[in-house]
Amino acid sequence: MARTTLVVEGMSCGHCVRALTQALDSLDGVREAVVDLGAGHAVVDFDADRLEPEVLISAVQEAGYDAKLLG
Repeated sequence: MARTTLVVEGMSCGHCVRALTQALDSLDGVREAVVDLGAGHAVVDFDADRLEPEVLISAVQEAGYDAKLLG
């Protein structure tokens, strides 16, 4: 398992958190996604053999938010 943190822009409410969590959790290979509205980030545990971090970013973008890898 791997863990990455995404900086997410565009979230403004609990609905955003739920939508983004659902978008990330729906990806095959994601074990857990924890989205923090106040911090503006998502911490994602995923199977690095099945997913690249770019796929996570694409899922966030498809949900209507901007994202980049922290660091």
